[in-house]
Amino acid sequence: MSKTDYMRLLERLYSKIPPRSESGEFRLPELELIRIGEHVIVRNFRDIAEKLKRDPGLVARYLLKELATGGSYDEGTGHLTLTAKISRKTLEEFLQRFEKSYVRCPTCNSIDTRLEKRGKALTLVCEACGAEQSVKPF
Repeated sequence: MSKTDYMRLLERLYSKIPPRSESGEFRLPELELIRIGEHVIVRNFRDIAEKLKRDPGLVARYLLKELATGGSYDEGTGHLTLTAKISRKTLEEFLQRFEKSYVRCPTCNSIDTRLEKRGKALTLVCEACGAEQSVKPF
């Protein structure tokens, strides 16, 4: 095989690999919380879900289940309302758990992943390395 053939094949290979979304450290936006009595409103919840590359309704469902509280996600404003006094630190910890379990690839540590529902099972599929990992449904 000649060097030009090799270079052409190498360029073809690189053109088929999806681009990585970020280089460097992945950081979620800082939580913007409003406390009103027994309720906590996360004002920038839609931004957080977009940074995680997940549907806000899915992330909200996870948080409500894990925090064992009621609440709702408002599509219009992008706010998540929780019906409990939850600290900023607790919310950040649960968002980090979500990222580790449902966003990060366990093989290459990339955030370029997607969740696929296969029957009743959820599978985390990495677009960077192609690894697949079943994850606990919620």
